[in-house]
Amino acid sequence: MQTDIESALIGINHLAERLELSRRTIQRILAKGDLPSLQIGRRRLVKLSELHRWLDGCGVPPQGQNITKTA
Repeated sequence: MQTDIESALIGINHLAERLELSRRTIQRILAKGDLPSLQIGRRRLVKLSELHRWLDGCGVPPQGQNITKTA
């Protein structure tokens, strides 16, 4: 069962800002179906749980964590 936080939604503008990508890049990702989204009225929204799953698949560390190389 999902918690309220896992099912929270984020809009394209906020998503683009948080990921430091353009709105157009986010739209392309959504159009390819790489990141599932919902359309409610004129708004396109992404579940935060889906965003985290997608980022995990991309090898992107969670916010606030550094990427470190180990020899």
